[in-house]
Amino acid sequence: MKKSVVHFFFFTFSAFLLSFGFASCSNASQIGENFDETDTLRYTAEKLYSTTNWTEAIETDRLTASVSSVKGISSKLNLTPLILAASVPAEDSKLFPNLKNFGSLDTSLISPSLRKTLTSFCEALSKNDDGAAESFFKKENLYSLALFYIDFKRIFDQTLGISEYEKTQAEATEEKKPEVAFFDTYMLGQPFLDGIYYEVPVLLVNKKATLTLSVFCFEDSGSWKIDQVQIADWEIF
Repeated sequence: MKKSVVHFFFFTFSAFLLSFGFASCSNASQIGENFDETDTLRYTAEKLYSTTNWTEAIETDRLTASVSSVKGISSKLNLTPLILAASVPAEDSKLFPNLKNFGSLDTSLISPSLRKTLTSFCEALSKNDDGAAESFFKKENLYSLALFYIDFKRIFDQTLGISEYEKTQAEATEEKKPEVAFFDTYMLGQPFLDGIYYEVPVLLVNKKATLTLSVFCFEDSGSWKIDQVQIADWEIF
């Protein structure tokens, strides 16, 4: 009796497994029938690849060649794209010194006529010749030079330029205007272009101090004039 019950149970369980297996295969078949392969990324990529017209590789031998050394580069260096790019000199390339707190000394954008004006103006300031310095300004812009003299006096506690009173006194007594040279040398820096204006850095130097100016220039009827002079930086030793 017990053996018959076991056989009956085994037969029933086997039938259940077979029916479940058929149902699973049926569902998988239905899923496969409903799957659309055209929606896959792989299908799209293969279609693009097969419909694209590919060109022949250019200079295949050079692209696949092993480059171990290049003329002008030490064989001890591992060649990289950056090293190769840096090894090719640019045409007419020039190196200019760069001064701290002043900038580049590249004055290639300063025309000969503008350079002459700036040089004469710097010489006038160096020799404390305010009359010559004034000649580079239009009358309506002379206030900028006057403000520069005031700022200079405030910073260095020394007068640059001669007051109208001193001029009058010198003329009345037929004495020479006192000469007080403050700067020993000067240099021009790389200009900045702003429309019609050239902003040119100017560095004035003596044994006791340095003074950096921003000189704004514009061309007027074929000659250069100074519109403004601003003190950009200074250092007292």
